Amino acid sequence: MTSDHEIRELAYYIWVSEGKPSGQSDKHWQLAAKMVAEQKNKNTGSNKSTNPYENKGDTEPEQPDQT
Repeated sequence: MTSDHEIRELAYYIWVSEGKPSGQSDKHWQLAAKMVAEQKNKNTGSNKSTNPYENKGDTEPEQPDQT
């Protein structure tokens, strides 16, 4: 079970990182709750995700041409 304190703290940091927009507290709370739950699942070894993009394996993002 996740604690509201962990979610609240992470939601705050998400809010700050997005420039402190108003009216998006539910979005920030849901995102933080998802992130906390995923981290707890990762720590317990239960990392089955329902997001198909997360199950494709590790890939590096394409880097821009430096020439």
